[in-house]
Amino acid sequence: MNGKTDSRAIPEALLPRLSDYLTARVGLHFAKRNWKELQQKMTAAMTDFGFDRVEEFIEWLLSSSPTQNQIEILAGHLTVGETYFFRERRAFEILEQSLLPGLIAARRKTEKRLRFWSAGCSTGEEPYSLAILLDKLIPDLQDWNVTILATDINTGALQKAEEGIYSDWSFRANPPSFKECYFEKADGNSHRLLTRFRKMVAFSYLNLSEDHYPALQSNTNAMDFIFCRNVLMYFATAQIEFTVGRFHRSLLDGGSLIVSPVETALLTHSPFVTVRFPDSTFYRKDVHKTKAVQKVEGPAEKKNIPAPSLPLETAKRRQPKKPSWPVRPAEFKKPEKAERSPCEEAAVLYQNGLYPEAEEKLRKLISNGGKNQESCVLFTKVLANQGELDEARVFCEEAVLADKCNVRLHYLLATILEEQKEGDGARASLKKALYLDRNFVLAHFALANLSLRAGKTADARKHFGNVAEILLAYKPDDIIPASDGITAGRLAEIIEAFRMREMS
Repeated sequence: MNGKTDSRAIPEALLPRLSDYLTARVGLHFAKRNWKELQQKMTAAMTDFGFDRVEEFIEWLLSSSPTQNQIEILAGHLTVGETYFFRERRAFEILEQSLLPGLIAARRKTEKRLRFWSAGCSTGEEPYSLAILLDKLIPDLQDWNVTILATDINTGALQKAEEGIYSDWSFRANPPSFKECYFEKADGNSHRLLTRFRKMVAFSYLNLSEDHYPALQSNTNAMDFIFCRNVLMYFATAQIEFTVGRFHRSLLDGGSLIVSPVETALLTHSPFVTVRFPDSTFYRKDVHKTKAVQKVEGPAEKKNIPAPSLPLETAKRRQPKKPSWPVRPAEFKKPEKAERSPCEEAAVLYQNGLYPEAEEKLRKLISNGGKNQESCVLFTKVLANQGELDEARVFCEEAVLADKCNVRLHYLLATILEEQKEGDGARASLKKALYLDRNFVLAHFALANLSLRAGKTADARKHFGNVAEILLAYKPDDIIPASDGITAGRLAEIIEAFRMREMS
């Protein structure tokens, strides 16, 4: 024996602490059976942090306060980036043959609007596959308001996704004609996705274990479909319950959550209705049912699952829906009637995803003369989270006319206009909000994001700088006004991530 220790070995005593730390800080769970894999990943990560001994790296991690950028670098090593176009093709076949045709036909009669979220999108192959599928299914796609939101905790993967350049490894399991139809040659043996498909997807940083959703600010509300595949397997049980519950609130009634086949056992106690297809399982939000299992026999193309229920145009046509799923006590407490006003009771219902009940209470309150700033803001958000954008916009515009100095209403109107792809109108509303309050931080932040999506990096840098300056007056744990729970520290981390991406 020469007395030397293996620089790549993690002392067994550190592994439980490391596992708990990663669960709390990153939302990733490594059970004891996966500690060998964890050791390999941490060994690969240590050089990025300037360490040549993994034990010293872990001790530093556990005793210090890593920056958001450092946490994101670590997450990039810990999460699997293994993906390719139309991976687990069966899910896309069910969408193409069974779910989307009926939904598209129904929406064509009302509002041409579809919303998808790829949560844990890695390098972008999944959301881009959705864009290609929609282009195939909808001949007049340019006339539709289609949102494909793609989020991930790995900023390096997001940067690669936005570039849209891929090697042949991302095309495996696809015919040679796939590249010819949808890509153009890039450097070497790489191929770049055609511009029209890249423009269909909006990439954004989001930590499923820390960030607040659904929220208008992050565009995570009123979704028709959420893809979250090969992500939940890394979460602890409590985090899975939390995330799945948030996904349930983020979907419209009738919307679906799609996970990987290996993750279906993790949703045994979810609030979703299980819909079984041959060789695949989807999870549908249905406020009338829970714990039910619906089987679809035979080829998917011969059986149509009813389209997600459409927004109804008037209150008379909509009946309040009572939730039938179990609500976690930690997340929902019944309002104490003696202590809460009707608006406060509606706010509790809204915070727990009970949007129809909140709408019923607010509609009654407003019709009886209870129309004030709080009730107007809350009612607009309730409508928007149910996909009722047109009604939300009309109501918010009327509220703005009645109260032109209401900063929150101007900001809320801007978020609705942005979701309706009316960027100029959104900018105008945000500027009105800032005219009334130069320190309204969310308006600066929204302008920065609008500039980013428009490719105006210099403008985005200016607006992010305004946000950073205003945040100096806040403590990290302070909740940003009108943000639905975003802290000043979290907003500062997002800005730092943007700056680091600019420097890379």
